[in-house]
Amino acid sequence: MKKLLLTIALLAISVLTLASCGGSSELTIFLYQDSYIYRSDMPVFQKANEYAGIELTGVLQKYDSNYSTIYNLRGKDANLVVHDQDTIEATALKDGIFVDLTPLIEAHAPNLKKFFDENPEKKAWATASDGKIYGIPFYTDGKTAKAFFVRQDWVNKLAKNNLLPKGIDKDNLDAMTVENFHDLLKAFKDNKSLLTSFTNIYPYFDRDLDFAISELASLWGATAEYYLDKDGKVQYGATMPEFKTAIENIAGWFKEGLIDPNVLTPATEDKRVTYFAQNSGGATHDWIGTTYSFNDEVYAENLNTDSKIEGKFELICIAPPTRSDGSKYEPTIRKEIGTVTAINASTSEEDQIKLMKWIDYFFTETGHEQLNFGIEGEHFTKSGSTYSYTNKILNDKATALANLYNIGCQLQTPGLQTFDYEEAWLSEPAKKAMKLYEEEKYLNLDYNKLIYPNIKLSNADYQSVNAYRSGVNTVYLDQVSQWLNKGTTNIAQGEWDAFVAAMEKAGTKAITTTLQKYVK
Repeated sequence: MKKLLLTIALLAISVLTLASCGGSSELTIFLYQDSYIYRSDMPVFQKANEYAGIELTGVLQKYDSNYSTIYNLRGKDANLVVHDQDTIEATALKDGIFVDLTPLIEAHAPNLKKFFDENPEKKAWATASDGKIYGIPFYTDGKTAKAFFVRQDWVNKLAKNNLLPKGIDKDNLDAMTVENFHDLLKAFKDNKSLLTSFTNIYPYFDRDLDFAISELASLWGATAEYYLDKDGKVQYGATMPEFKTAIENIAGWFKEGLIDPNVLTPATEDKRVTYFAQNSGGATHDWIGTTYSFNDEVYAENLNTDSKIEGKFELICIAPPTRSDGSKYEPTIRKEIGTVTAINASTSEEDQIKLMKWIDYFFTETGHEQLNFGIEGEHFTKSGSTYSYTNKILNDKATALANLYNIGCQLQTPGLQTFDYEEAWLSEPAKKAMKLYEEEKYLNLDYNKLIYPNIKLSNADYQSVNAYRSGVNTVYLDQVSQWLNKGTTNIAQGEWDAFVAAMEKAGTKAITTTLQKYVK
């Protein structure tokens, strides 16, 4: 009996050893984007899993919401981790929990290797400050990101009732100055009963908590971000004199009730959905493609029985309002990369090879196409180089982008995005708006110079800058909130100097000095 038990035990050990040597077919992945998480039944990921011979299980559940907390608790321990590049690289450099992918690429990712050989700049973007590659990026495409939008149907109602402010042409809102824009927002507020039956009205709103004030500040030539001045010196915009002018004007608009009072309050849902459904939002600053979709795919025929909209809902993109110096300026541009995908160092060598093959799949011709468009015949058709989506993507149950996300398309796994995917679902007005912002050179082409992947901080510098950022953001938001809530339209010089000093004490000078070392 003892001999039999010993034999069984040895056999079990042998099986475990073989399993360890051969790796595992069941591996985990941490991936989310917006409100979407990895699911093994997403067609795009099914193809990648089949190619690599693995079963990837997501560590996130559909009811999870605090993804950052989950990342720190268990997400970073998944075999495959999709997250922002600076976090991945900093974690790798500090704690060593992610694998240097360089030798794996050389030996097991021929398509990715070819891509890097042909695109050395993109390889440099994937390379950390120590010369190693810890994450493979999702390389984005296109330039134009956000734009200003106005409710044309509201403008038309004002014009019909002779209530449109002087100097504004309802058929040429691109010609508005900043002052005209202010007057239009005020006209929305003052004529609320004409425009909507809803209790509250938000003449201007912005769902982007982190950049709402900075984007508005651009109307007065200011920013609240780090930037390079004309002499190549790193500056922090919120402590520059022009930001004082900007925040005084913004506080004035806020005091008049022209700006959403919750502009600095985290929202649990997309404000565009809420405010447009209520017929309470008049103007915003947001992504062009998805914002235009509110016309064609949600409210075009007002089929929602709860709609408070009378007549046709019409939201249009306008050129940036003309500033006092005669210029028009858009403060945003698309980042060059999205998230990156890393392999946890606790993963067996055999499984690292399988996961690298999974990554490499998206750099094959088929994988690239599926990441961008879905499965041919099921989600798209093509004629030459022209792609057309099927009704599974273009339907009225959700936006085209939401339907793409739901099958795994454009979720930022490794690969190369092509703007053709977006052009295939964009409305003609959206395409025209994107060209307007790019061709008229409104875009801030310097936007990416001081962020990843163009700035590669050492681990020590990253940890230092990251620690300072938290304190700086706290001081900034506290003071800006006070000025807005008080409606401070004239900040005393002494009060401004005290704010700048508090910001410098919190770390703005330390951050700018550190970033300056990396400016090429």
